[in-house]
Amino acid sequence: MSILIASCFVLSALVCGQNPPAPEKTDKAPPSGPSYTVKKEPFKIEVSLDGVFESEQAVEVILQPEAWSELSVLEAVELGAAVKKGDVLVKLDLKKINEAIQDLESARPLAQLALAQAEEEVRSLEKTMPLDLALAERSRRNAEEELLRFVEKDRAFSEKGAQMDLKNSRNHLEYEQDELRQLEKMYKADDLTEETEEIVLKRQRDSVEMATFYLERAKRSHDYTLNVELPRQDENVKETARRQTLALEKARETLPAQHRRRALELEKLKQDQAKADERLEKLKKDRELLTIRSPAEGVVYYGRSARGAWPGAAGMAESLRRGGMLRANEVILTIVKPKASFARLSVPEKELQHLKSGLEGKASPAGYPEMKLPARLESVATIPFAPGSFDARAAVGAAAEAGALMPGMACSVRFVPYVKKDAIAVPVGAVFTDELDDEKVFVFVHKEGKAERRVVKVGRKTAKKAEILEGLAEGEVVLLENPEEKK
Repeated sequence: MSILIASCFVLSALVCGQNPPAPEKTDKAPPSGPSYTVKKEPFKIEVSLDGVFESEQAVEVILQPEAWSELSVLEAVELGAAVKKGDVLVKLDLKKINEAIQDLESARPLAQLALAQAEEEVRSLEKTMPLDLALAERSRRNAEEELLRFVEKDRAFSEKGAQMDLKNSRNHLEYEQDELRQLEKMYKADDLTEETEEIVLKRQRDSVEMATFYLERAKRSHDYTLNVELPRQDENVKETARRQTLALEKARETLPAQHRRRALELEKLKQDQAKADERLEKLKKDRELLTIRSPAEGVVYYGRSARGAWPGAAGMAESLRRGGMLRANEVILTIVKPKASFARLSVPEKELQHLKSGLEGKASPAGYPEMKLPARLESVATIPFAPGSFDARAAVGAAAEAGALMPGMACSVRFVPYVKKDAIAVPVGAVFTDELDDEKVFVFVHKEGKAERRVVKVGRKTAKKAEILEGLAEGEVVLLENPEEKK
């Protein structure tokens, strides 16, 4: 069009005999670097989250024995089997628990007999302890009386008796000697026959000899009594008194202690018997638990669910083989109703700003990517379950083709939290931030052959585009590189 107009002006000038006007200068040279022409276009933010389908109805099967810990598997239901409430899921070996129950039942009569004997012994001690204490008191009192009697009377009397025995023996000897002398004088003066004389004298001499021996024995007895027997008796009486005093003190301490010890032993026996009875009852209850039955109708999953996944399924499959060992108080199986009713989602922290409850979206199973199920965001956690990842829950609508979906299957859920049909948006590479003021955002607009720095107000952003709320108009050209950095 410009060429045509210029040609007309030249032709007119020629016709009129005038020189044609010089062509008009223009300043619309294209930018030297990559650029983008601003236009109005649809702008939307999409958030796609990975997740796992879950069922609302899932019942964990936990083996919780009170006393038994050896849980050896005989047989177990297959993974994925459909079961009804009350069906047998796992059978455990009962041999050893039966033996333990039998041992406790066999030991119970003996324990009861020992308990009865201990009770009788305690009752007997309660009765005899006062008698034993009284006997010890009486023995001590008697010993003290014997000591006092010996010191005050018996020793002196024994010494006097020894003296009297010695004196009597001396007197007897003297009497016999006097009589012998008299007889010898008398026989010299009388006319008795010699034979009679010899007989009488012999007898008297024998009496003197016997009296001499008795005197010697009396001296020895006197010496023994004063120097041996009486000191020993004095020592024995004193020692007996001391021993009886110690025995009384010991009885006062040991008899109550013995009674207390027997009473404590009796209490210990009662506690042991109570524990044995309690263990027996617990083992009987545990034996019933070792045949595990299904608490609900559904499909069998191994282990427990962790955010829709089953991380322990492989390990639990190994434990549930014949001869495998289970642990008490762990989730062995989970009975799940075979209907995926919601999706458990992982939300990257950067996407939290776009999500809120009630947001509508579409869920696509990983195994059936063409299937689109209606989804609605129900909740988003405020605390991360892992660094940079937050838990979310989305309800998934039913569909005729969703019957093949099972809890534990992976899925992705797509949400569109923001849409604007006629937005002004530019590539994120065209938006720059002031080095001295992070809140000041600008673009470079190509105008009259120059790059004009212009502050803009930015709205939402995607990975590729940034929405410009103020500062740009449709048709303007923005640079995708910072020309100031080139300079």
